[in-house]
Amino acid sequence: MSFSGLCERDARRVADTVAFIGRTGTREALDAVLPGLDLVRHLDFAHGALLVVAPDADAVAADLVRLGVRPRDPVPSVVVRDRLAQRLGREDLDVRIVHAVVGAGPREVEVFVLRGDFPDVPGDEEHLAFRAATDDDVVLRGVYEHLADAGLTPDGGGYNKHEDVTVLYLRGARRMELTVPGHRESLLRRHLGRPDQPRRDLLRLMSGAWRTRSLAVVAELGVPDLLADGPRTTADLAAACGAREDNLGRVLRYLAALGVFALDRNGWVLTETGALLRGDVEGSQRDLARLYGGLFYRSFSALEHTVRTGESAFTHVFGADPFDHFAAHPADARLFESAMAAGTSFLKIVPTALDLPAEGVVVDVAGGDGHLLGYVLGCAPGLRGVLFDRPHVMDPARAVLSRFGCADRVSLVPGDFFRDPVPAGAVYLLSRILHDWDDERCATILGGIRAAAAPGARLVVVERPVPETHLEELPLAWDVHMMVNNVHGRERTPIEYRNLLAANGFRLDEIRPLPLDMAVLAATAV
Repeated sequence: MSFSGLCERDARRVADTVAFIGRTGTREALDAVLPGLDLVRHLDFAHGALLVVAPDADAVAADLVRLGVRPRDPVPSVVVRDRLAQRLGREDLDVRIVHAVVGAGPREVEVFVLRGDFPDVPGDEEHLAFRAATDDDVVLRGVYEHLADAGLTPDGGGYNKHEDVTVLYLRGARRMELTVPGHRESLLRRHLGRPDQPRRDLLRLMSGAWRTRSLAVVAELGVPDLLADGPRTTADLAAACGAREDNLGRVLRYLAALGVFALDRNGWVLTETGALLRGDVEGSQRDLARLYGGLFYRSFSALEHTVRTGESAFTHVFGADPFDHFAAHPADARLFESAMAAGTSFLKIVPTALDLPAEGVVVDVAGGDGHLLGYVLGCAPGLRGVLFDRPHVMDPARAVLSRFGCADRVSLVPGDFFRDPVPAGAVYLLSRILHDWDDERCATILGGIRAAAAPGARLVVVERPVPETHLEELPLAWDVHMMVNNVHGRERTPIEYRNLLAANGFRLDEIRPLPLDMAVLAATAV
């Protein structure tokens, strides 16, 4: 086959792209950009694109007909022309786009035609393009933030007035184009940033301690609880919580900029985020804010000591390992336990991620106050439970399980998994335990469970694994947190968990996601 516009190499590239478009759906195309992107409801795979150098765009269009696609007339490219002009140092570029329908449609191949003699044209204009399935600003912002959170990085963009669309480029395993209808100035500004954006970003990162302490202070003062019944003025709040009006108002104004409070004509009100700082709501984060902005705020001041020496920053600051400190300071222990309970709201959906047998015994190893076991037994009335933990948690666990209405189906067994035998069962729960310990101590814990478990018994591990394909902030932040506020703790990647389990008699079968980057790691005794 002879071509009048495309060289042999470019003709082969175009043919390969056409074949990919013809056989690929939206989900598969998203996986090609970054595996696991779950945005099929909001995005449609629109086209695949590549850049060629040719003397004439009309001749390229004629060549596309020979390749079995149906081209439209070439139109000017604004975004790609500007990108290439900047990178090539040329202002006289002529770049045209040739759109061509692939197969029965509606997907297309998009060929950028750069006219002229350019032997060293950048090769990264190839991308997969997705069209937003909505023009709702809130949904579009959510889709964009999801892409950013997944690890895709901005790679240019702009407004194409010829097509009245905003075009955003992002880079993952492959380059991605997101096309949004209309001129979306705020979204484009979010994507491209400002000229001083790097310094702004760094200043925001460096001032994170200010946010942490501001949240802790309003939680300590009880400001969110004072707003439970409606708006109140700064003066009213200051009088009620014993604060200086001017200073309190400045903190509230700062937190309002962060989305925690809002100001209406009647005074300060809680946002959906700020409401979580109330002490009387389900999933309250009040004590978590007090802990992170208090005890753990102080321990993080010794992060450099931990990085240099490998010793726990908490131990360095407070003179004792965390659990020894809590044993000697009851008030700190109560705050810690309340804060940890605040972080367990996701546990109620754990049973939905499990394949529970109809009958048998579930052993919650180091099950604490019994919340997870209560949720599991509530979903499986034919199961019985065993809570295995230190003696001092038996009474709180008994009270919690009574509230769940399943105390009569649970045996409370006091013990230490480092010294005492683990009770026998068909299913074992191990929730947020392994990240407290190094591999050697984890081997002791898992070995004790494996000694009690028959082959085929199930092990359910609940942790926050560190993704291996991209950077997720929460798991990485908690990994540093475990380094600072625990003697032996660390978060692990899925492969590290797989190897740890395999070395101690378990096969990792599946990882099932939970909110806040938590996950259920389902394993089997072998």
